[in-house]
Amino acid sequence: MISLSDKKSGVIGIAGHVGCGHCHSLNNQVQDDSPGLAVVLSLFQKATNISLKITDFIFEDNKVTAILENGGKGEGISRRGFTPFEKNIIKRLIGEDAINTHTIVLKEFGRIYGQGILETPVAVQTAIANAGLNSFLINYPEHFIGTVEDIPNNNGNIVGTVLDIDDIPVSVLGTVNATMGGLGPNEDLEGNSPFYSKKNIIENLNMHKIPTLIIEAMIVSSFSKGLEQNTYFVRGDEMDDNPYVVEAVVNACKNLNLPIIYHKGGMKRTKNLLRENTKKVADKIVELGIALKNSELAEEKVKIIGDLALIISQDCGGISFMSNSLHEEIGGAGMIPKTSAVINLVTTEIYGKENIIPFLENKELEEYINITLESIKELYKTLNLATKHIKA
Repeated sequence: MISLSDKKSGVIGIAGHVGCGHCHSLNNQVQDDSPGLAVVLSLFQKATNISLKITDFIFEDNKVTAILENGGKGEGISRRGFTPFEKNIIKRLIGEDAINTHTIVLKEFGRIYGQGILETPVAVQTAIANAGLNSFLINYPEHFIGTVEDIPNNNGNIVGTVLDIDDIPVSVLGTVNATMGGLGPNEDLEGNSPFYSKKNIIENLNMHKIPTLIIEAMIVSSFSKGLEQNTYFVRGDEMDDNPYVVEAVVNACKNLNLPIIYHKGGMKRTKNLLRENTKKVADKIVELGIALKNSELAEEKVKIIGDLALIISQDCGGISFMSNSLHEEIGGAGMIPKTSAVINLVTTEIYGKENIIPFLENKELEEYINITLESIKELYKTLNLATKHIKA
């Protein structure tokens, strides 16, 4: 049972975001970075029963506005505007639900790249995601609180509320991380990150003090090696994060008979990690720049520019998504220390070969939702221990 709560804050938190256009990263990782927001929108919808159907798109210069059946609106900006053909493609999204934002845009455009490579689909995803969250803010202003990213050149909506999930008050937060122009990713405000305008929302929902599940991307990565089926990974450092949230997710998946792996590595906060990765990518770009400067033959220039495009469209997504010093504090998923753990769906290598860019379907979304709800029940059993860990 999911319903709007009369509580001002929850005792457990759920945070989910979409990184608009954040499809590629270092080391050949490719992802659908929208499951977190899809789960949050689904929970909001279950509590309110409002439609999230897209009814129209309005174009004004380089801005697109998505209009939903419930009156919700959201904007996205494409740096180089929209061709008439792109407008026709975008209009084909009318009638879709604004939940699986990555998937519905991918279905029409075929591919999505961030970092200024494919600005139009990123701008459209931004508009749809923003409209989804705006829907609840305008239809239930007494229950939902919201703001807009005030990071320079970002324009994502951030909306939260308290839901009663099986009589447990839960603070639920949805975040759109979106860079104006269809660029990005800039995700300094992902997860339960308590900075900029998001700080007030986090504090109003008490999410800086409660154990929280961070719902993250569906990915193909080095984790995929050896997997025989798509598998959920829960990650959280035993000291930097919250082991009781980890335990709750593991137990939830076991209860639901879903494959789960606890990956202990990767979430430990590491000084200079993102800074060093940024330097490595920059060095590659510099090398190619020097080679291009010295090239004489057209065939050389074409190859160099092609290699540069690969680095920009793929590797750069793994360095631009967060500020270096912030990464040392909240890690790659935007996690307040000691509060949380993060869950991903990791696909098999075979899936990755068949699907160049992963995309969330209804089956996986239902699994994510069921894991989230079951994790809340499991975490509530150890709530005192999980809360003590935060205060320690």
